Amino acid sequence: MRRAYGLLAAASALLLACWPGGQAQTNSSAVVAAGDFAYTGDDGPAFWAQSAHAPACAPSPTGRQSPIDISRAVPDRRLTPLDLDLQKTAVVLNNPGYNVRAVPAILQKLTLNGDPYKMIEFHFHTLSEHTVGGRQGVMELHAVFVDEDTETQLAVIGVIYKLGKPNPFLQKLLVNGLPQKSTSPRITVGSIDLSKAFTNTSSYYTYAGSLTTPPCSPTVQFFILQDWAEMSPQQFQTFHDVVGNNFRPLQARNGRVIRQTEK
Repeated sequence: MRRAYGLLAAASALLLACWPGGQAQTNSSAVVAAGDFAYTGDDGPAFWAQSAHAPACAPSPTGRQSPIDISRAVPDRRLTPLDLDLQKTAVVLNNPGYNVRAVPAILQKLTLNGDPYKMIEFHFHTLSEHTVGGRQGVMELHAVFVDEDTETQLAVIGVIYKLGKPNPFLQKLLVNGLPQKSTSPRITVGSIDLSKAFTNTSSYYTYAGSLTTPPCSPTVQFFILQDWAEMSPQQFQTFHDVVGNNFRPLQARNGRVIRQTEK
């Protein structure tokens, strides 16, 4: 499904920064104009460097682009469970034209090596962007956090889905419908528990990567949870009907080490 987008870039655009007390403010320093991009045709991923004026998206023998296939991961006993502080919150759903984005009304936090990160948004890709040992999921959730100090370094927690039982967390988002296109009104979803979005946050793969939409900035540390979530065929169809095939093709690993928590 071809989509032309002259809007702001996906999660990577960081359109809204969330603050305590339900106040969401625009962080102008983090907003990046992406230009036009799509997932097929002349504005598809192979042409993002030109069509979206995003040179970082171009293939490079030394680049750290995402997504990649998760394989040959090295166990690292120094990796600890993800330190998340998640509160029940309302979220606002919007459709920038290439995705369904959810912005929480209350501050959600991740601490990495003592540094605080705040959640900007979470969004969805169908099919999954990352693969594991060559296996692709039907959908992938990306929860995007930004370093509160630098406002440039990002951490993204990824959850890959397979078909199976209905997912209660996703159903809370779907109950009022999804915004169908960029001109659709925003949809507010009442109090949801964001911890239910994740599988086991003690078990994950991690590597240095990039935004998966223009401008493809190499500023992301990915944490891909090892346990896949389930969603029903009907839930998948609902998401796919809205966003289509909005996954970037796999990128060259270029010698990067993927680490994983010990079993």
